[in-house]
Amino acid sequence: MIITTLGTSHGDHTYCRYNSATLFEIDDRAYLVDVGEPVCATMIRLGKDLDRLKAAFVTHMHADHVGGLPMLIKTLRKYPKEGKHTDVFLAEDVADSLGAWLRAMHIEWPLSMVSVRATTQGCIYDDGTLEVSAESTRHLRDPERPDVALSFSYVLEAEGKRIVYTGDLSHDFSDFPVAARDEPCDMCICEITHYQPESALPVLMDCPIRRLVLNHVHDPWHGDGEARLMEMVADLPYPVSVAHDGDVFEL
Repeated sequence: MIITTLGTSHGDHTYCRYNSATLFEIDDRAYLVDVGEPVCATMIRLGKDLDRLKAAFVTHMHADHVGGLPMLIKTLRKYPKEGKHTDVFLAEDVADSLGAWLRAMHIEWPLSMVSVRATTQGCIYDDGTLEVSAESTRHLRDPERPDVALSFSYVLEAEGKRIVYTGDLSHDFSDFPVAARDEPCDMCICEITHYQPESALPVLMDCPIRRLVLNHVHDPWHGDGEARLMEMVADLPYPVSVAHDGDVFEL
C-alpha cells in the first residue's frame, strides 16, 4: 500500500500546502480520503491514473475537504472508459444539492460511472481489496439535529494493514477515534489544527499506534514551527511525522 498526502493544509491553502486530500494506492486500485482543492490537478501532475480511482471518502462537508469534488467528477466524466466506476461517500445526504451544483456548471449529472452515497456508522465499503469503516466525530454538529452525525473518522484495511484517518476533531480531542485507542493500527493519520497538542499527548501516549502522521497542519506548525511541534511529540512511543504535500508513505 502506498499513501500519498496530496494536500495537508487546514481550512485555507497556504504558501506550501493545499487543502485536504490523501491518496491510497493498493495494487492497481486507487482511493481518496477527502477531496480538497486542487486534488484532481495534483493527481494529474503526479502522474496518477484517475481511471484507477475506485472510491473517495469525505470526512465532512467543509469546503477544504470537499471543494475539489466537482472538478474531479468533471474529469472522470470527460474521459470515460468501459468499466470505470467511482463511489463517492459524503458525510451528509447531499446528493441532490451536489447534482444541482454540477448541472449549474454544465456538468452532466447523474452519471452511470459515479455513485454518491451518504456515510453511516460502521462498515461502509468492501470491494475485496479495501474495507472501510466509519466512526462519527464531534467536529461538525447541527444543534437542531444533535443525533445526526455530520463528520467521520475512517478506518481503512487492506493487505493485512490497518490505517486510521481521524478527519477533523473537536477542540478538546475527546473524539479521537476509538478505532485508534482500542486496537493496534499500522498508521494513524491525525489532524493537527483543531486542538492544542498538549491536550492530545496523554491520549496518544497510551494508543497502540505503530506510526503517527500529523496532517491537516495548522499555521503555527508550518516552516520553523514544525521543529517545535516535533519537540512536543518527541516522547510518544512510536515514530511521528508531520505531513507535507507530496509525501509518500509505504506500508
